Amino acid sequence: MALVSFDLDGVLQRNPFHAGRPDGVFGHIQRELAPHVGGDPEEAFREVLRQILAEHRARMQAGRYVEAYDWDDVVRRVAEGLGYPGRLDVPALVRQYVQVPGMVWLYPGARECLQALTDRGHTLVTVTNGYQVYQEPILVQLGIRDYFAAMVTPDAVGTTKPLPEIFRAAEPLGSPRIHVGDTLPHDVAGPRRAGWMAVYIVQPGVSGYEALPDGVRDLPPWRRPGAATAWLRQRLERDRVLHGHPPVAFEECIPDAIVTGLHEVPETVTQLLR
Repeated sequence: MALVSFDLDGVLQRNPFHAGRPDGVFGHIQRELAPHVGGDPEEAFREVLRQILAEHRARMQAGRYVEAYDWDDVVRRVAEGLGYPGRLDVPALVRQYVQVPGMVWLYPGARECLQALTDRGHTLVTVTNGYQVYQEPILVQLGIRDYFAAMVTPDAVGTTKPLPEIFRAAEPLGSPRIHVGDTLPHDVAGPRRAGWMAVYIVQPGVSGYEALPDGVRDLPPWRRPGAATAWLRQRLERDRVLHGHPPVAFEECIPDAIVTGLHEVPETVTQLLR
């Protein structure tokens, strides 16, 4: 039996932040702060998100990786800079918005995947750069929190993906170890640096999804990486736009398997353990 860890956003679930949309947590924050930007309301709305993401990137570039994912503090800093007199409580907003119908959801096959792995005796954990205070309400709302023996998050262990220490924090829970995620730097290079196996997932319905090249899709998931080198290079360049710090090399980003949905994960885990 193995320790199987999952990234969350874009893999198992859609979170309620909804960046770039008028609804959700970020939309709420943008509506609150936009009047303090001034000028055209629509442009002010967009400017708030630009400033939030700029603060996140500045922290990443400065090596303040854990602080970069503290959205409560990021928003507080932006709000102060705009002269906002109130207090925007991001954890409270997450708890509020997960209750809104249609705001969060599971990706196809998520519950079935987790159940199948559990039935086979594997220990499941999450390894995510989202703080537990943001992620746990989503898992509870979607009814999948009880599948996980632990949530390994930056606020709990003081480090982030792709640094190997965040994966090593989960290692006492079991071995061998396999991580499933959708970002090459975080979810392939990160676990590989810790000596884990890595399953890279690309699935319909997720922003940025691109189908595997013809001929690759027909291969078993554990055979796909060797036939998709050029495609993986393209995916890494896409990922580096938002996940360029800390830097990773392409050679670190070659997964042990590529799956086209959560339905392929249980059998892939079985094959990788053989």
